[in-house]
Amino acid sequence: MTTRRRFIQQTSLAGIALGLPGSFSRLTAGDPFTYASPYLRLQLMRDRPAFSFFSTDSLGGGQLSVSPLMKAAPSQGAAYQSRVTGGEIAYFTGAGKSDIAVWTCSMQPKSFSLRTRTDGTHAEPFAVTFSQKANHCTVLGTMSGDKQVKFPCVLHFPGMGTFRVFCSDPDIRLFYNAELTEQPFVQIALPAADAGHPDITYRFDSVAIFPDAAGIKNDPRYDGFRKNFINIFQLSPGFKTLANNSTSDACAFTLFLYAEMAQVTPALAEGLTAMDLVRNSLDRYFEGMLGYGMVGKHNWQSKYNSSDSFPSLIMSACYYIQHTRDREWGMKNYAGIRSWAEKMIATDTNKDGIIEYGYSGNSGSWDNKQGFKRPANWWDTIGFGHDDAYSNALAYRAAALMKETAAFLGKKEDENYFSDFGGRLKKNYYTRFYNPATGVLGGWRSADGQLHDYYFTFVNSIAICYGLVEKKAAKKIMQRLLDKMKAVGYTDFRLGLPGNLIPIADEDYAHHDPRWGYQRFQVYENGGASGCYVYYTLHALYKLGMRDEAERILMPMLESYKNGSFEGSCPGGKMTRDWKTWSGECWGYEGFLVDNYLALKAVLDR
Repeated sequence: MTTRRRFIQQTSLAGIALGLPGSFSRLTAGDPFTYASPYLRLQLMRDRPAFSFFSTDSLGGGQLSVSPLMKAAPSQGAAYQSRVTGGEIAYFTGAGKSDIAVWTCSMQPKSFSLRTRTDGTHAEPFAVTFSQKANHCTVLGTMSGDKQVKFPCVLHFPGMGTFRVFCSDPDIRLFYNAELTEQPFVQIALPAADAGHPDITYRFDSVAIFPDAAGIKNDPRYDGFRKNFINIFQLSPGFKTLANNSTSDACAFTLFLYAEMAQVTPALAEGLTAMDLVRNSLDRYFEGMLGYGMVGKHNWQSKYNSSDSFPSLIMSACYYIQHTRDREWGMKNYAGIRSWAEKMIATDTNKDGIIEYGYSGNSGSWDNKQGFKRPANWWDTIGFGHDDAYSNALAYRAAALMKETAAFLGKKEDENYFSDFGGRLKKNYYTRFYNPATGVLGGWRSADGQLHDYYFTFVNSIAICYGLVEKKAAKKIMQRLLDKMKAVGYTDFRLGLPGNLIPIADEDYAHHDPRWGYQRFQVYENGGASGCYVYYTLHALYKLGMRDEAERILMPMLESYKNGSFEGSCPGGKMTRDWKTWSGECWGYEGFLVDNYLALKAVLDR
């Protein structure tokens, strides 16, 4: 454990490197204080403690041209005097003890520190505001109270780099806010010293957080993997959970994606893991928070919980328990996890092991005459209903994990219960959803018995990944999908993959608005390309020994991750890069959708 004295010593020793030749520009009285190294480029105002330029490259490649800082308004606070000494700039209020700097910023090649001391006056916090349109940065850590994050934590800039952030005082919290305004922003603020905490040092260490993977060392093709591996984790300060991004919604049915990535993510900081973020999010759901996909959530327009919400929550909780071996948390929350499982299983009304959604999924049933209603799963503009192949794959995985978790916690009766349910589901899954006419699994079987098959890449892949299809049949299915891609002319894998390879019929599209793909193939979820769910296609191919086929998709995607091609707005328009047509035209709206980044996990399959 790092003591406060040791922390200060480490910070001071790091300052030995401050005088590197060429690190500082020549200063005149009005110029900002500037520091640059291959890992970071920072400028600070001379008249107040504030950044005027902030950029980082955690791989040390000197890519430092972009500063995502929000343009600061003129200061309305007290005036400061500054003094530059070697590699640091110190700020004095002029109203207190003149020899005490209320803020001092010291630079090192891979880190910088901010020290604050009290001079008897009330100094302002050191606040930094980032434009989300310039970079969808996020703080990752444990929240304790409203917009308060414990140290150590992480400040992550997708496509740029990451800082581990430490504080010498264990009682201090980082202020963290993010808001979706006309100019969406992310803001952090470091509390200034006061009488109760007279001397505080904050340290920001530039790091790249990614797991070891064979054969990628010093290979620039994997720079996107290194910089962006933790992109899937974005913490919403409003919901206090992992979310689509820091200013977006929290979805119950995507938590399992984060948990699957968390299992292979190295420690974020001392005492902080990605699994901690998953656990903290689960705690919010146990407290009664509703995520998108759950009845009662204001923007979930359905009488029913989505069929994938409870499986996702169950899987996430089981992954956490099994990965961390946290028996205490598991026992404390087992009743809640089992309640989710009971609600999931209760939708299997005919006891065949196939869970069912409340809406029929019949063609033409999504006419919107009685108001728009959401279908069964994540793909919430397509008319998945009744027996949903995707949600049932998750339900099978949830049952298998519940069986293992029950065994770990000594719940023998439940172990048998979940084993029996999973067995029934697997027994009936393939015959319920396989379409002999196409050679692949359909998306859903509606209440009228019709199988709705649009060559769904994600349905087939996830069913294979979770063990619902035997290997011989699975290989034939994946080859059929690859052949169909070639036949329909989908070849640019830099864009990711479409969720479906042929157009969704009008009568099977739930959201009757062309903006969201209605009657417009390749737009949004109606065949639009993204990185979302591509991991399962890649993992299924690797699992089946189809390595060359997997890498024909993965390697172009890695190029896109390196170039930031799944995030931000397209030039000249309001549409964003998280969804594209097959020719690369943008149709996204989030600007940054974390689901695009699970595919990076496939590098570990190579």
